[in-house]
Amino acid sequence: MINLHVDVDNFWVYEKEFNIKINKDQEYIYSQALPVLLNLLKKSQSKATFMVIGQDLKLKACQAFCKKALSIGHEIANHSFDHPISFGTMSYQQKKQQIIKTHQQIIKICGKEPVGFRGPGYYQDKEIITILQKLNYKYDASLIPGFSQILMSIYANIKGGKNRYKTFGRLSYLLSQQHPFIAKGMHRNNELLELPISVMPFFRLPIHTTFAYFLGDWYRKLILAFLKTRHKYLLYLFHAIDFVDLKGHYNHPVIPLRYTFGERISFIQKILDLLVQVDNGPLKTSRDSINNL
Repeated sequence: MINLHVDVDNFWVYEKEFNIKINKDQEYIYSQALPVLLNLLKKSQSKATFMVIGQDLKLKACQAFCKKALSIGHEIANHSFDHPISFGTMSYQQKKQQIIKTHQQIIKICGKEPVGFRGPGYYQDKEIITILQKLNYKYDASLIPGFSQILMSIYANIKGGKNRYKTFGRLSYLLSQQHPFIAKGMHRNNELLELPISVMPFFRLPIHTTFAYFLGDWYRKLILAFLKTRHKYLLYLFHAIDFVDLKGHYNHPVIPLRYTFGERISFIQKILDLLVQVDNGPLKTSRDSINNL
């Protein structure tokens, strides 16, 4: 089970959290950036799961992208309504509203119920699992095994801005397993699968691109070497901003934008090629993978 996920965090998410300006065009992510990935995936007939923020579904470009992605076999999943900075400190009712509002928006725009969720800041708890169970979701993909949530919290505090208040995961993730397991909520009648985001063995650092860009060339090489090995399960995570081409802005403080568009696409293409190779064929969405278990 090899899956590719994309967290569709728009510019406003980074602008809010880091108190910076990136681009006024909030439809750019959907009209320009994500189509780059669709074209890359088309080469191998692979499919991805796009975690969409409900608030953006009011944008015409977001609506058009989601409809197109679904029509060619990709998956649209739930990534909360407005990507709250401190999702983990919210009440049960507030978390429920974040999930349900996006759930309803996806059905309204896409005509199809989402079955997957990822919490902002990779946060998941028993209340969230219970909400998802009641909505008949099939999986949650919020968990990153290991201590990366501690590293992200330290970095957020150093950078300052509103991001210093962000909740990243939970301490229980330190010892979490790295393969799918049944998540425990309070609703017993609907089993929900937890799909952990993949991490390196031993040190358990995430292999997703944000860490690759942050830690530099040596870590990107290590990720590529890791992906060449055989995996029964692997969930690789991109962010929509990885596919942004802002001319002359490759020295921007947002981590992926420190690298040129060409450098990022070259790295991304190598990742996609290796994922297809290790899966012995085109990648499937998480929805389809779970249905085939």
